[in-house]
Amino acid sequence: MKNIALLIAASSLAALTACGEDETAAAPTTTAAASDANPAALAEPEKKASADASYSYDVLVNGQPRRDPFKTYFDELNSDEVKDTSRLTELQTIELDKLRLVAVVVGTSTPMAMVEAPDGKGHTLKIGTLVGKRLGQVKHIRRGEIVVQEEFRDFTGKRIPQLKELKLESPP
Repeated sequence: MKNIALLIAASSLAALTACGEDETAAAPTTTAAASDANPAALAEPEKKASADASYSYDVLVNGQPRRDPFKTYFDELNSDEVKDTSRLTELQTIELDKLRLVAVVVGTSTPMAMVEAPDGKGHTLKIGTLVGKRLGQVKHIRRGEIVVQEEFRDFTGKRIPQLKELKLESPP
C-alpha cells in the first residue's frame, strides 16, 4: 500500500515537472515549512497564478494602436469614411429616401432642384451637390426628376456606384 502511494506521488511530481510548470508555481509545494511560517508568502504565488490565467489585450504596442481583432477589415473601412462628421453638410446627414423632391428648374445653363427634408426645411441642389449618407452626389437634373449616384461596397470592399432617382410628386 505504501508503494502505491509513493508511486502516485512520484508520478504526479513528474507530471508537474514535465508539463513545464515554472518554479514560482512549484515553490509552495516544495517549501511547506516556509509557508507555515509566513502565510503571505503562500498568497503571493496564488495571485500570480490567477493573474496569468486571465486574458488581457493591449490596445497600444510601441505607441501605435492595434487593430481590434473582433472587427472585420470592412468595418474599419466604413468607420474611417464616416469618422469626421463635423465637415458634413446638412444634406449628408439625411438618408436619400427621406428627402422629397419639391421643384425642378431646367432649361438654364445651371439646372437646379429643391428638396424638402423630413423636418420641413428646403434645400437647393445643383449638379455635384453632395446628398445622403452614402456618399451621394447629384449627377443629373432633368424635367421632373434628379439622379443621384451613391456608392456601396461589395463583399470585397470595392466601391460600386449606383444611380438612384428622386421623382417630382404629382399633385393629388
